[in-house]
Amino acid sequence: CYQIAKTKKRMSFETAKKIVNRLFDDDNGKSEAIILEFIGGEPLLEIDLIDKIIDYFLYQGTIRNHRWATYFMISICSNGVAYFEPKVQEFIKKHHKHLSFGISIDGCKELHDACRKDINGNGSYEQAFKAYKASLKDLNAEPGTKVTIAPENLPYLDKILDFFIDSGSTIIHANPIYEHEWTC
Repeated sequence: CYQIAKTKKRMSFETAKKIVNRLFDDDNGKSEAIILEFIGGEPLLEIDLIDKIIDYFLYQGTIRNHRWATYFMISICSNGVAYFEPKVQEFIKKHHKHLSFGISIDGCKELHDACRKDINGNGSYEQAFKAYKASLKDLNAEPGTKVTIAPENLPYLDKILDFFIDSGSTIIHANPIYEHEWTC
């Protein structure tokens, strides 16, 4: 989502199939398990494509009699805005046993909304936090989240961490933005 040269391009199913085939072809029985990670932009906007990719992955795992048909995880990191969409909820129910799902929250409402806006330019904290709480319940997950660290919010890192601790988070993933030049 912080990519410098954003485009409207999306991965085709044909490209995804080639990637899945290559994963299986190149494994040669070396890997016990695999994590299929879907990140942004916003992966939930492509939930139909992701579901199709997972179905193809499972099909390939089955016809190849590969252990990955059982030993796999799906990892999705989302802004949470589309979490309650019926297609997303169907996907979560279908794959909940193999799903690691995280909502990106960049701290309290003030800090989050300064960084993350919805399609109309409004802060997305309320939607993200509601999705975060629902995802913990839906997936019976340990409370955790992901914060994106940028030069703009680095001075508030203590406030961000306090927010997560006060919210009951026990896992806090922090990912720095790589595209910006860091001067501090």
